[in-house]
Amino acid sequence: MAPDSLRHSIHLILHNPTGKHPVTAWLNRFLVLLIIANATAVAVETVESIYLGNEQAFHIFEAVSTIVFLFEYLARLWSCVEQDAFAQPLIGRLRWATRPVAFLDLIVIVTFFSGVDLRFLRLARLFRLLRVLNLDAMAKTYENLKASIAMRKDLLLVSAVLMFIALFSSAALLYIFEHAAQPKMFSSIPATLWWSIVTLATIGYGDMVPVTIAGKVCAGFTAIFGVGVFALPTAILTAAVIEAGNRADVCPHCGKERH
Repeated sequence: MAPDSLRHSIHLILHNPTGKHPVTAWLNRFLVLLIIANATAVAVETVESIYLGNEQAFHIFEAVSTIVFLFEYLARLWSCVEQDAFAQPLIGRLRWATRPVAFLDLIVIVTFFSGVDLRFLRLARLFRLLRVLNLDAMAKTYENLKASIAMRKDLLLVSAVLMFIALFSSAALLYIFEHAAQPKMFSSIPATLWWSIVTLATIGYGDMVPVTIAGKVCAGFTAIFGVGVFALPTAILTAAVIEAGNRADVCPHCGKERH
């Protein structure tokens, strides 16, 4: 088989889960099971009663899985130029490699050699493989959700800026009010940012508590302000989810109805 023909076949198998290639569905289903097995292994390994005495078996499974995903990654990288968006041999492959899911795959493969176990990150790839599981409706809903969120990216950016302003301002104010009374606890504005995060997020661990009157007043307003500001992204995303469930079939790139 000529290299170009082989590359095209590999592209149909790995990059086109809904294609008609006979190997596509079975190979991608195997990859889905292997991804889930890896994530399960990460969790099970934290149970000492199971892990102790079976360390070698877990290590072999991790090594074999990494080899499989390494070959799959290299095959995807080699065959991605079959797509118009990545047609340029060098630039196209670099563009593909910097996509979030491909970049996560590379991180997981590289960290295997450093002893840091990040196999659970492979779960992100399940979104791309939804069609392999014959869940076309779910895959379509996911595309609609991406389009809905993309239409609200400006709102999300504005809310993120407001959250940052609220975090920094509340930390700076409480540092001014509390530093003299609790120099060790509120030693600096960066240290006080932790208090701002847990207060604005309405968690309130209680490990950093203001004792001055001005500090308590500031903390009260911060908590009330946090209910509104930190709820903005949630409200925006909730609206996107509702719209994705109700909207017609749309293009995931422009957000407009398909023609």
